[in-house]
Amino acid sequence: MRLSVLLLFVMIGLSATFCNRGNAIIIGNGDGNLSIYYSGEIKFNDDETAIQGMSPDGYVHYKRNERKVNAECNYHGQISYELEDNGRKLDINSEEGKKFLAIAIRDMIDAGFDARGRLERLYRRGGDKAVLSEVDLLKNDNIKEMYLSFLLHSDSLNRDEARIIIRKAGTEISSDFEKSGLLKDVPLTFLKDSSTSKAWFEAERTLGSDFEKANALRYFMMQQLSDEQVNDVIYADESLGSDFEKANILKDLINKTAFEDADVDRTLDAVNNIGSDFEKVNLYKLLIRKQKRSGENFDRMVDAASSLGGDFDKENLIRELIGPGIPEDANFEKLVGLVNHIGGEFERAGLIREILQKNVRKEQDWLSLIDCTAEIPSEFDKASLLEAIAEIMPKTDIVRNAYTRAAKTINSEVVYGRVIKALD
Repeated sequence: MRLSVLLLFVMIGLSATFCNRGNAIIIGNGDGNLSIYYSGEIKFNDDETAIQGMSPDGYVHYKRNERKVNAECNYHGQISYELEDNGRKLDINSEEGKKFLAIAIRDMIDAGFDARGRLERLYRRGGDKAVLSEVDLLKNDNIKEMYLSFLLHSDSLNRDEARIIIRKAGTEISSDFEKSGLLKDVPLTFLKDSSTSKAWFEAERTLGSDFEKANALRYFMMQQLSDEQVNDVIYADESLGSDFEKANILKDLINKTAFEDADVDRTLDAVNNIGSDFEKVNLYKLLIRKQKRSGENFDRMVDAASSLGGDFDKENLIRELIGPGIPEDANFEKLVGLVNHIGGEFERAGLIREILQKNVRKEQDWLSLIDCTAEIPSEFDKASLLEAIAEIMPKTDIVRNAYTRAAKTINSEVVYGRVIKALD
């Protein structure tokens, strides 16, 4: 039976004791209207045909069309009943009255009453399978989550059942809060299995809230991740709309992953998908510290720095990149080309000076560095840099000629003379 639910007051915590002012559920369906007003906790018997107990001073007033059940409990725990079928009074102790009450109790259970008790009764009767079968009949996400969470913590839970529960979380629960809670309830030991992990990510993709997605992903990353799972986390991260959440997930992933070259490629793609340069720079820095120092990885990060919009961020990242040194097999010309595109001449000169301290080895690298220095507009900064270069550069003819050409871009004869003299 499919219900179209019109809630006047929503039940909050179905197994809790409710305040005395009462609550109400009103449901419309093809069989007519159902209304239930109640206060307190209500428990049913094992075969769900009678009320076993109620909170002192509790009550339930049930009505479906012209069928009515009023049950009230006094402070001594005694329950009194009034049953009415189309205006006709029924005796609670008669067979007709008992059947009448049992039908009303079935409606109450469907509406979520004594949910925890029903769960425990089902489990006693049929174990995990009985509880799992009941989930499809439930209408309330809160109760579905209760049933599925109960199963996830069952000692008898096996891998196949775990996958079924995860899939039901994705398809049967509409609330992101309840769904995310279930995904964080899946034991990590089950998520080591590839097929269970895939089912988990299928369910995670049905979440609409970035906040709940991110929380679920953080839980998943509490385990040691396989290469396949690293890919899955990155793919899930790219579906987030918030740069802040994307960056935080990738930060956790970078800190956790061992990082082979393939991990760098995948993670860089995800970082590049972030719009905020501030978040990108922080993640690039983490990658620089975590990845293996190689020319290939160095060049990747130079390309990443080139994609940044602001000179400040580029300069910041270049300093981080060259701090530990420049790998011998790095594309030095690419690095110098990036430095040459920094707009501020003071910042550009500062970067060239830092590069000079990193054991520039190859003749071609010296030529690139000298040419970059020659393009600095400030004659003071240019001269100061050329003098520093002259102290440590190789004195080959090719390098000396490049140095002399750079010196000739200085207009002041006095400064030019000083720079040329530095060659001696």
